[in-house]
Amino acid sequence: MKTLIQTDCCEGNSERTLASIDETVSRALDLCSPLQETENVLLPEAVGRVTAGDTISLFSLPIHEHSAVDGYALGGAGKNPFAIVGRRIAGDNPKGRIRDNEAMRIMTGAPTPAGTCAVVMQEHARVTDDIVTPDFNVPPGDNIRRVGEDVKASDTLVRSGTRLDARHTALLTASGYRSASVVRTIRVAVFSTGNELRDTGVGMGPGHIFDTNRPMLKTLLSSGNVDVSDFGIVPDTRDEIVRVLKEAAASHDLIITSGGVSVGEEDHLKPAVIEAGGAIESWRMAIKPGKPIALGNIGKAVYLGLPGNPLACFVDFLLVGRPILDGLTGAARRAAIVQQAKAAFHWERRAGRHEFFPCNIVGTSDEGLPLLEKTGRAGSARLMPLIEADGLGAVNAGCATVEPGSRLEFYPFRADMGL
Repeated sequence: MKTLIQTDCCEGNSERTLASIDETVSRALDLCSPLQETENVLLPEAVGRVTAGDTISLFSLPIHEHSAVDGYALGGAGKNPFAIVGRRIAGDNPKGRIRDNEAMRIMTGAPTPAGTCAVVMQEHARVTDDIVTPDFNVPPGDNIRRVGEDVKASDTLVRSGTRLDARHTALLTASGYRSASVVRTIRVAVFSTGNELRDTGVGMGPGHIFDTNRPMLKTLLSSGNVDVSDFGIVPDTRDEIVRVLKEAAASHDLIITSGGVSVGEEDHLKPAVIEAGGAIESWRMAIKPGKPIALGNIGKAVYLGLPGNPLACFVDFLLVGRPILDGLTGAARRAAIVQQAKAAFHWERRAGRHEFFPCNIVGTSDEGLPLLEKTGRAGSARLMPLIEADGLGAVNAGCATVEPGSRLEFYPFRADMGL
């Protein structure tokens, strides 16, 4: 774990001192030491987990030579007539041999009999009595799946640091594996700060609001490779925050808080992290919303302090929090799914920060790009636009005027493949 300098990296109010997204993520990843503990997890429960080493093929795939189609295994090539001498389906014992002028009725996946030169599809052959005649000159090897043409014995099936999904489950199972060696789950502690916050079901008083960020973060963290501990709402006092930070750091790999990362006199998180034995840097990213963010460590635990406004908290977790999770497991950083898009609206804005906003797809441009319209009024505390949106649009920092047809970035909330 690298030690942080206990200074604010972005002093002053000038936009020129703001850090880019890449600079902030790079600094966050510097704090991450990949977990070393591993465990074996049965497939498919290992989906979402990160492999702890290379997985090697125990044998070749296909295991045996078999037919790729329903048709006829031919003892020779060409379009000569062949006498049908048997029938074979998937799962049959591959005993038996056909001669040059013989054929065998065969189904997809069935082992080809010894002596097979090619397989002709049933749609491309004529059968009269017990004679099959191809409609064309069948080339040698046609429609035969050879041993090892997919995977050879001792090939690497899945590399270390791979996040497992349904594709890997299929390949590993086909290769005879029942489980996978994976990095242990990441232990993440989550809590919110703010005397104004209340949990749902608790009485509300003047000036109180429900804590939305903690449930949102727990949902964003709900994957197979994360165990979340909910430390609740912590009162805005330094002593109480210090106590919770020490407790969380003792048994967790990552501590995520929301609220208290700005420079107000009631924001106690920065001095609390230091008093808890940690180090912290207050970063200001060149984005909107989500400019204030805190990075640090307390012992071996990485600390991530997110803004209190829900949209800002949401954006910063996606941009910085997820890469931290990848860094802790040793997985390759997941690139955000970003599409090029065009605006279907006019917008005058203050340049200087890369700005994200909820948006909907309202059409398609002549070039086939999605046309985006802003969803609802802007505001980092507004939640309804997130619910109604198809994703987040983004405007480059240098752009002050967005016109219909202006180029935008689009971060879709839904990925059709879901892997």
